[in-house]
Amino acid sequence: MLTPIHRVVCGIFGIVGRRSEGDLACMREMGDRLAHRGPDGEGFYACPLGLMGMRRLAIIDAGAGAQPASNEDGAIRLTLNGEIYNFKELRERLARAGHAFTSAGDTETIAHAYEEYGTDLVHRLRGMFAFALFDRRRERAFFARDRFGKKPLYYAERDGRLVYASEIKAIFADPAVPRELDREALSHYFTFKHIPSPRTAFQGVRQLEPGTFAVYEDGKLSVHRYWRPSFAGDARIGEEEAQVRLIALLRDAVGARMEASDVPMGVFLSGGVDSSLIAALAAERGGAPLKTFSLGYVPRVAHKNDVDFAREIAARFGTEHHEVTISASTIADECVSALSALDEPFGGAISSFWLARAVGARVKVALCGDGADELFGSYAAHRRAALLPPNSAQGLLGAWRARFYAFTDEEKRALLTDDARGTEDSAGLLQTFFAQASSEDRVNAVLEVDCRTLLPDQVLVYADRLSMAHSLEVRSPFLDRAVSEFAGSLPGTYKVVPGQTKRLLRSVARHFLPAAVVDRPKEGFVLPLDAWLSKELVPLMREAFSPSWMRHGFFHTAPVERLMKEHAERIRDHTYKIWTLFAFQVWHRLVLPRVIR
Repeated sequence: MLTPIHRVVCGIFGIVGRRSEGDLACMREMGDRLAHRGPDGEGFYACPLGLMGMRRLAIIDAGAGAQPASNEDGAIRLTLNGEIYNFKELRERLARAGHAFTSAGDTETIAHAYEEYGTDLVHRLRGMFAFALFDRRRERAFFARDRFGKKPLYYAERDGRLVYASEIKAIFADPAVPRELDREALSHYFTFKHIPSPRTAFQGVRQLEPGTFAVYEDGKLSVHRYWRPSFAGDARIGEEEAQVRLIALLRDAVGARMEASDVPMGVFLSGGVDSSLIAALAAERGGAPLKTFSLGYVPRVAHKNDVDFAREIAARFGTEHHEVTISASTIADECVSALSALDEPFGGAISSFWLARAVGARVKVALCGDGADELFGSYAAHRRAALLPPNSAQGLLGAWRARFYAFTDEEKRALLTDDARGTEDSAGLLQTFFAQASSEDRVNAVLEVDCRTLLPDQVLVYADRLSMAHSLEVRSPFLDRAVSEFAGSLPGTYKVVPGQTKRLLRSVARHFLPAAVVDRPKEGFVLPLDAWLSKELVPLMREAFSPSWMRHGFFHTAPVERLMKEHAERIRDHTYKIWTLFAFQVWHRLVLPRVIR
């Protein structure tokens, strides 16, 4: 009888190639720096090719098993961060082909799949993953990341040596990795509110991009793309049929993610369409009462009514509901802890840090609605794209989309000093993605670009890091490959039309949810910073932009003072600009020293 080995590994790390005396100590330190991702255990493996390690979070059969996993003769070793939802079917095919298994888990399945299919195995995987594989026969290391980049993988390559890890802080456990900042990448941050991959904030560290794999052989790394989102919108399908198809796909995606867990399951429930639909589909599977969690604010903020709608959904489906409340003082006291989980400057949403802490205290796995906005259209840019004329200049879409972020390239020229300003315009970077778009349909083109940029580099970054900071694994049914590819095959008018967003998804939601939830305006799972920056957080902002904090010389003082003054006097709403600058200040002064220590 096979011994179940299915503890989810949530942090991987290792060294390949040239070795040094301190490698064993380095590996221990890397594991310690990733302990929050997997507090239930660790594992190591060493061979002439290199060293690999992992941190483990027990989710399935919590009392058994360990990684790294191997094939029959041990020539292949593997560590996996994430979950493969179709591993049982894949394992059955491999067993029929003659492969012998010693465990019932997904990690060993990948090792045998590599034996059978080589690097093509990535096309056969359904799930969220980042893995490292050592092939001693070929003397090479093989790395891969899932299609949307739900699980991270960073690396530093230098002088015949490659160091890799799930988070940047672990990379810097190796003292040989350069600590220099990448000012080109940081310049992009002030537009996007995140660092665009494959860059990081550091010159010597890169990120393996979503939908790619890499081979390290003979002291060289080669990266290959195996998948990217496509929004060709070429399906010939009626709206009623599309609803039926989408319901079936979402049911399957939710079911696959719930079956891959032997521990209680939670749902992030904001009370919006996306998370409420996931909760409905999860609840209909029956079993133990589903645990749902929502985030509220004290005192109540007039335009943030998420908790009210979340309560209605929880009551409708009989969930065990929990509410978490935070205030502006919570942000003032703990924003450094939240931003520290990200390793790089990050001006995106961090509200899930506090919700994940509460969720992680009760369950180890939670479902969320991430990805629905980018697949079905919700943001201001998506609404505006539906209004663009069909013959609008394709070559200007990058500049147009960049206006919906924080600082435009023109604004950065006034804000940033000469040493801090990059040579590459952020609008130009976006335009390279628009030039590769699968369709001239304006809505679909914007969604495709967002799925290649905003989704992996911002949305999925906070989904992973802020939850893993509390040893919580979050799964995204909307980002199932079948769901996303179906969404991409639909015309833009099924998603956004003037006056309505998520058109098809809302039609589907009406089969499960009350009209008040389906038709409510989008609030977004973001902090009410627009309210707090004008009052409660003013002292915090003053400290962050004080002369002692501004000595780094990245930006000029006058533009920052103007932004603060105009916002305080309600001349203009500069919420996102100010928060983007503030997050950078906190990162540079307080987080950066911890990352590169």
